[in-house]
Amino acid sequence: MAKEEPQSELLRSQLRRWSDQVAGVGKANELFELEMWLRSFERFFRIGNQPLSERETQQLALRSWSEELRLVDNALLRVVNLCNSILTEEQVDLTRFDRYVETSLARDEALDPYIEKLVRLTTPEAALTLLRESFEDLHLLLLDLVQLSRLPYATFHSVGKILYREVRRSDLVALIIDKKFKPVHDRIRNRAIAALIRRIEDPLERRQAARVFLEFFRLLHYLEYTDPERIPENSLRDTVLPFSLVTSETRILLSYIERRVLKGRDTSVPLYELYDSFVYCLPLELKKVVNTELTDISVTRQTENVKTRVENSHGILKDCFQQSVVQLAQVFDPSIDGGRIFPDFMAKREQSIQLRDGLSRVIHAVREFGQIRDEKAAVRMKDEISHFYDHHIKYLMYRDWSGFELFYIEILKCGSLSGLTQIAHRFETFLVTLLREVQKRSILGGAPASEDLAQALPEP
Repeated sequence: MAKEEPQSELLRSQLRRWSDQVAGVGKANELFELEMWLRSFERFFRIGNQPLSERETQQLALRSWSEELRLVDNALLRVVNLCNSILTEEQVDLTRFDRYVETSLARDEALDPYIEKLVRLTTPEAALTLLRESFEDLHLLLLDLVQLSRLPYATFHSVGKILYREVRRSDLVALIIDKKFKPVHDRIRNRAIAALIRRIEDPLERRQAARVFLEFFRLLHYLEYTDPERIPENSLRDTVLPFSLVTSETRILLSYIERRVLKGRDTSVPLYELYDSFVYCLPLELKKVVNTELTDISVTRQTENVKTRVENSHGILKDCFQQSVVQLAQVFDPSIDGGRIFPDFMAKREQSIQLRDGLSRVIHAVREFGQIRDEKAAVRMKDEISHFYDHHIKYLMYRDWSGFELFYIEILKCGSLSGLTQIAHRFETFLVTLLREVQKRSILGGAPASEDLAQALPEP
């Protein structure tokens, strides 16, 4: 054990120096993206992170996995390009020359002296070059594999295991994945948040809050690689790999909060209530993405449909993580405004205002029908509900979608005014409860109330 610790510290020091060198030549973003894809490979091959429908999950052994491996192949090529980008031109040229010399002088009994040499070397450059060589070979294999009419799950699973071994063949590359937080791209650069953390008096509470903030900021960093605004249309389906990473990392964060942060904490304090709400609410947002928006996206062909689903998934998770950061910050300092943390936070505020006002208008229409009970009022109510469903339901929490949809379908199918009156009464109660929950959003603090809102939720 005594020998392993100095060796591990040596590797960590080597990784720190190399990371600083990479950042010094302006390649920090490429290094982060490389790490993200390598992490994504490990998570993508776990069924629990796959966005499969219930039917597909029950038929894992029957479905073909060629489309998933096609996405993996695209990511392999991206990693190869990133390796070339991080390595200097001089290093790339030198490795090409070394390969030429070693191959030219190779003895018949030696399979590949160049690869043998790379395996013996322990520099970051050699590790990256070896990774690039391995992925180029895997790419050639996958090119043929994905042409098969059917690829069984066993093949998909085996490719995952091969990738895992190749990535972890180098201790340095493995350390890039295993050591999550790195100063080169995991500093909390927002001054308000950094100052807030320093002001937390309790050391344990400060460490835990800093860890949660860092996790959320890293998740938001991953999400930048799922933004349809910065990804070519023909690469949108590849985002399923980063989404699988985000899904897995969020679950790990929630496990940390549940097992370490909440344990032994006073349940009556606001901080406990917020952490507890993360454990309850974030899985619902993940479910909205994994089990609704991204389901079976690997086999979806319509480009516009793929773009819409990726855009919705990116927006849902980005809103959720940003809101979580702001809420956590405001527990420690209620004066902090979301706009000081995220430049686009005001757009989320506008969405919440639209949701709030849309709900208020639906409540107004439902109440008007309950008072008049004629066909014209029924049509106005249905039109207002339909408008909300088309334009505002996406801003609701996922757990509330199904409840609204059930009432919506029931109202559309009902043909009698008396039956509609009974449904409308129950629907009004549901809507008022929803509106009260929306009003609790911290992002709405200070937003002026509309006339419809005042009527929907009169002061007690």
